[in-house]
Amino acid sequence: MAAVTEEKLSNVDKLCRQSIQKYLDIKGIPYEKQGYYLRLTDHDSLVVDTRITSQKPYETFYWNSQGVGGNLYNFLRSYEGLEKKIALDQLEKLAPELAKAPQHHYQVVEYQPEKWPGSRQNQQMINYFTKTRKLDERLIQVLIKHGLIRQLRNGSAFFSWRDKNMKEIGGDVQGTIVDHKRFGKRGTIKMIAKGSAREFGFRFNANSKNDDTKKLYIFESPIDMLSYFQMHGNQPGVKTFLSLNGAATKVNTVSNYITKFGVPDEIHLALDTDAAGLKGIIRINGRLETLRKEHGWDNMKIIVDQPNSNNKDWNDALKLNDKQYYAESMHDFANRKTKELGAKRIRQIMDEMLAGNMGNSKAITNEVNPQKASFKQHFKDKRKER
Repeated sequence: MAAVTEEKLSNVDKLCRQSIQKYLDIKGIPYEKQGYYLRLTDHDSLVVDTRITSQKPYETFYWNSQGVGGNLYNFLRSYEGLEKKIALDQLEKLAPELAKAPQHHYQVVEYQPEKWPGSRQNQQMINYFTKTRKLDERLIQVLIKHGLIRQLRNGSAFFSWRDKNMKEIGGDVQGTIVDHKRFGKRGTIKMIAKGSAREFGFRFNANSKNDDTKKLYIFESPIDMLSYFQMHGNQPGVKTFLSLNGAATKVNTVSNYITKFGVPDEIHLALDTDAAGLKGIIRINGRLETLRKEHGWDNMKIIVDQPNSNNKDWNDALKLNDKQYYAESMHDFANRKTKELGAKRIRQIMDEMLAGNMGNSKAITNEVNPQKASFKQHFKDKRKER
């Protein structure tokens, strides 16, 4: 896709694409520099990417814990909590100062697997997976044998991303040392290897005999994926398990996979049970319904797989050995979540999505928009019993 030139941008686009780093400096918002990246001091899961490239011609941010990201305008909406008009007014007011920001032009580099060499030992990684995450060592050993995971020299685990020809095109790094003081609430380092293929993720296949139903299972992280597989991987069918490395902001990973690997008979959305997971399911379902209409994929079923709601994700369920889970249509899922959360909370979540907040949210606010469609109405016209 050709890059949009500066001349073709609207004035609003130009305002929205101004420097995030310069805004942080003007407002005195503290951050820690990590090369081209800035990590906010008060929210260490919020990272600003100051690189300017042909594919990314402006600074961006991504707030991992909230599942949101984008340009400076999105930052003002998500981090500062500003309404649309106030955010745009602020950008226009600060434009003269923001224009003084230096630009960090950066040449996009291709993924280099040799920069992520494995260690001769895997025990630290195995201990983390088996003792902290409660994964079966036999499963880990099979993945090691097939080159899908490896222990890096610093002891972190590396989930290898493979293309159709099994060429390594990227990977996830998962720390194996829990240190909340250093890594905040998440406790471990977690990142995508530099240069990894865009809109891809960790995946593997597991086929069952006597059933050729093609099934694609979608997860938020590799560990959630392995947790589900350990508990429920014996489901029949020709199965592919794919990690998004996120939820609502990684919708393109699903459509990108289908484009490259073909249309499955079933897509199982196995995201977390929290608000970010719910928003991810809504967005992915919306994208899939659009693709279904555009390409005539009438026979493709969309199914939601989730653990019990008292478990945030599949790894929580595994730790408790809670194997009960839901596998339901979008219609039944919408009904269940509305009963669990209440109509008021659902409306709040839908409003947050319309405002660009795709992550977890705080307590229910009293101000909700009654004109917005309810959760069940959102799926009403799309539902089809298959």
